[in-house]
Amino acid sequence: MEQHAYRSPNGVEQRGALLLAAVEKRNIPTNEHVQAVLQTLVQWNHPAKESAVIQLDIPRKLWMEKLANAGQNPEIATNDHFTVGHVHISRSADVKPVQVHLRQLCKQFGFVLLFESIRPSADQNTLFWQIAMLPCDVFSLPDRLFRLTAAMERDPHVRIASLSHVHVVYQATTPAELLREPDVSHPFLASASVFAYVGQADAPLRYKRLGSAGMLVHSAETPASAVETLIYNHGYSLIEAAGFAFAPDVSKQDGLASLKQTQVLFAASSEQEAIWIAGTDGTLWKTDTPSRLFIASEPYDNTAKPLAPGQPLALIRSAAGQMRWLDSARFRQEVSARLSNRRTADTPIAF
Repeated sequence: MEQHAYRSPNGVEQRGALLLAAVEKRNIPTNEHVQAVLQTLVQWNHPAKESAVIQLDIPRKLWMEKLANAGQNPEIATNDHFTVGHVHISRSADVKPVQVHLRQLCKQFGFVLLFESIRPSADQNTLFWQIAMLPCDVFSLPDRLFRLTAAMERDPHVRIASLSHVHVVYQATTPAELLREPDVSHPFLASASVFAYVGQADAPLRYKRLGSAGMLVHSAETPASAVETLIYNHGYSLIEAAGFAFAPDVSKQDGLASLKQTQVLFAASSEQEAIWIAGTDGTLWKTDTPSRLFIASEPYDNTAKPLAPGQPLALIRSAAGQMRWLDSARFRQEVSARLSNRRTADTPIAF
């Protein structure tokens, strides 16, 4: 039996933020896996009241129910390109015209809207507009979703939590408010990977949305914007972008040198890849349990081991459901191999 969440002597309240990621070893989405993370957040009782964010795989079974209730074919939710959007609209906005504009944008970017609902957000601060759609074609889908997100957010009343064919993100002010979100408490909410962040505005550990639905948690000195630019302006994967960001001379070597000791924490999830890099000893902890792996900014239990500073731990999940864990050496090999397959390894290649 897995041990209960453990609180370190330092206490998360002294850090001002908490990062907790959990990956189910069989890569099978379950509600129990999601609840393990949510209950850990509750047990740690983090005091921050600025941002509580949780990223999950799209819960297909839950969406099959939503589509069926809306008179749509529920099997659409099993399509690999089925896209879900979580849009927050300011309560001060004239909501109807905003929705009309956002629907027009979806159509302009080549999407067919299948489902929409609107209700107060979990923390009551905004209106939560949830949509589901299919692309008319799948060409450059992640990039199109990134551009659509940017277009939507040009309206000052609109903030996108996620817009993706892979992940959904739920946001609230506190973990307690997040738990009141109807989807979060639904028994059909299931995921094989969970990425959670809780923090306050002045915390040294910060959250940033990566692309249209990725998550990036980092300390202030991390080149977070550079990673996003490499992914969405130049077509690199998260693994490649992280290699460039932390070893800028990588393309001029036969293989990657050790990551620079920048003393920054970096953790990100994008599409089917994730990476964690501890800044200093004890900034990230790994707990290996029989059914799942936890990586957190605090020890999950008394068997937790700190990640070596500056040495990456990465995860790649294939479309077929296979998982590959990359330690520092394998990460260097993977980045080197990917870059060698490009026409010019040291020149960013646009879409």
